[in-house]
Amino acid sequence: MTYEISAVRQDPQFKTFTAKPVAGALGADIEGLDLSQPLSDEAAEEIRQAMVHFHVLFIHGLDLTPAQHVQIAKVFGDVQMGGTIPRLEEQPEVKKQEYTQQAGIGGDVNMHADDTFKEIPSKCSLLYGVKMPPAGGDTIWINTEAAYAALSEPMKAMLDGLTAVHDLADKFGLNKWGMADHEARVKISEHYPPVIHPVICVHPESGRKSIYVNEMVTTRIVGIPDEESKTLLEFLIRHLKKPEFQVRLHWPETGTLVIWDNRSAQHEVMPDFQPQYRLNHRVAIKDTVRPQAPADAIRSAA
Repeated sequence: MTYEISAVRQDPQFKTFTAKPVAGALGADIEGLDLSQPLSDEAAEEIRQAMVHFHVLFIHGLDLTPAQHVQIAKVFGDVQMGGTIPRLEEQPEVKKQEYTQQAGIGGDVNMHADDTFKEIPSKCSLLYGVKMPPAGGDTIWINTEAAYAALSEPMKAMLDGLTAVHDLADKFGLNKWGMADHEARVKISEHYPPVIHPVICVHPESGRKSIYVNEMVTTRIVGIPDEESKTLLEFLIRHLKKPEFQVRLHWPETGTLVIWDNRSAQHEVMPDFQPQYRLNHRVAIKDTVRPQAPADAIRSAA
């Protein structure tokens, strides 16, 4: 199946706001939606539909309080708590993602979907630019459904039944020289042991298939030799990162909210802004189901 770009596909029309595509594969600017007040039931349903269809939504020119940020986030489900990122004392649902010259930007420079090292990764994220650098620090999102659709049919058939290990300790259990740190790996694994997810997943709402591996925490494909696993993962990561599957945002210095579907989009930050300061507020939404392989999705629907 060929994934239709915005120039030729039929995008839905919404009654409560306007959605303007910003790239061929994914992304839309949302205009005419007042987030200073609770959304009507109709607007809430339409913004959820827009996220699934466009994968990433951009809303500019805002002045959101943390409470308003949480208010719009809850339109998409229950807020995900826990994790290691600091939270606002006055609004603990909101994570404070602060990048300083000393702190660095860590794993965000690798393309990834959030929380795939968990049994049930997050459903979506809402990221608000509080203070963004005037240059650099762009974020790129990719459409993993479009990437799957662009594969050859023999490759799709081979991948559909495979699973892969997602291991946070393998990426972050390192010392300052980039060497494996046994103590750090043990500590991370105690909180987040390796999990296995399908290589190809089916979106629970749209029914579309996507590639569900990432360069941050996917370490190997189960059931095939290490050399084949390494080669296949490298191919899939290169394929996912092709420009035709991307949308890129240079953040205004303040006031932009981005909402993305973590089940069909991956993202990474460009590490070209330090020593400039960057501050985001982020709210993640819990999912209720594990990522499903095509065969599992068929059985669930039966």
